[in-house]
Amino acid sequence: MPGYVDDTIAALATPPGTGAVAVLRLSGRNACSIAAAVLRRRGSSGPPALESHRARIAVLIDPASGEAIDEVLVLPMLGPRSFTGEDVVEIHCHGSVLIADRALRALLVAGARGARPGEFTERAFLNGRLDLCQAEAVADLIESSSDAGREAAWHQLEGGLSRAVRGVHDRLVDLRALVEAHLDFPEDDLPPKTDAEIAAGLDAARTELDALAATFAQGRLARDGIRVVLLGKPNVGKSSLLNALLGRERALVSEQPGTTRDYIEEPAAFGPLKVLLCDTAGVRSQAGTVERAGIERTLEVAAAADIVLVVLDRSQPLDQEDASVLAASAGPCRLVVRNKADLPAAWARNEAMLDVSARSGEGLPELAAALRRALPNGPLEPSREPVVVTRARHHEALIACAAGVGQARAALAAQAGLEIVACELQDGVLELERLLGRTDVDDLLERIFRQFCIGK
Repeated sequence: MPGYVDDTIAALATPPGTGAVAVLRLSGRNACSIAAAVLRRRGSSGPPALESHRARIAVLIDPASGEAIDEVLVLPMLGPRSFTGEDVVEIHCHGSVLIADRALRALLVAGARGARPGEFTERAFLNGRLDLCQAEAVADLIESSSDAGREAAWHQLEGGLSRAVRGVHDRLVDLRALVEAHLDFPEDDLPPKTDAEIAAGLDAARTELDALAATFAQGRLARDGIRVVLLGKPNVGKSSLLNALLGRERALVSEQPGTTRDYIEEPAAFGPLKVLLCDTAGVRSQAGTVERAGIERTLEVAAAADIVLVVLDRSQPLDQEDASVLAASAGPCRLVVRNKADLPAAWARNEAMLDVSARSGEGLPELAAALRRALPNGPLEPSREPVVVTRARHHEALIACAAGVGQARAALAAQAGLEIVACELQDGVLELERLLGRTDVDDLLERIFRQFCIGK
């Protein structure tokens, strides 16, 4: 990475804005000397002693003018016993925007460079403190907004996925070595016992890869949340139900049909899950040009939803537009609710439907429980399965590796030649090495770490 070896980086590690405390972070071989240039012992002109992993009180000064900026807490962490593996110094100052800005400028004047997004975690990866899966888990942990997402990220940061992937990787490397050992003696046939050993190893690896890849259906929901789209004709109470589930007035509610012209998406929490609730334009046949465009977008959004929540008005008889909505939303991941349960029912309830009232709150707890049960692969319980694939990149690598292993197994069974078996195995091994960040992945690193916040 450009400038990685020689320079020292600095950034604000806490969110910008006013708070009780702001934390600035330095990392690099000159972290301690730069910190010493801007710190003084209280009542002295000399810098404080910077002893690793021991916090001290000091005065932060402007190195250009010598003016005191703030009284701070200083925590040095010398490499390799630090997050990045380099010398790291954290400076905790009062959380004024002005003080934090002046403190950072003081560090830059003293010789530090402003850090790029994710550069601290990038250095931790480059110094072997984390593999690439764990580095990505740092970002997922920071961004987690549900218990399920936090738990999945924490297991990955602890190395659960990495250990599982390394285990498969090492077994594939051993199998490839066994195959290549026999390539040195082309005049000899592969002994039946060795052939069976390689076949069994390939089958076991493929099974484990498929099992890991299959957790992505659940892991994606833990990380990204469940997209629930409210679908129905106008005036059945979709916007009112959205507001009731959110607990606040987010969507405009009107008696006039067609008030919602585009979809509105808002996050909500249902127990450990993050849910993205999406209110949509009412679906009806008689609509103007703008409203028709909104209806077309509604159907597109519903097609991409994890769960479609069909809303019907139980106080009015069902009509052809209700039937059209039910036909358009047919599928395994659908819930049907009869809204306006506070009013007399105009038609009998099907056993598969839930009665709710956006006005009174009746049935909302049961709806929340039903949303959990309606997930494509059942209720999301990440604590039961610590190794969960949460990112599309990991899933694609596992699928590609499994395909390579499958092709190696087919080549072995067809006696296509050990060279082909070895080649297919190598392709699979490379996919796992890319997943862990062991191969030349400079472009991948740039894409991953630029999505981090500055200071992490």
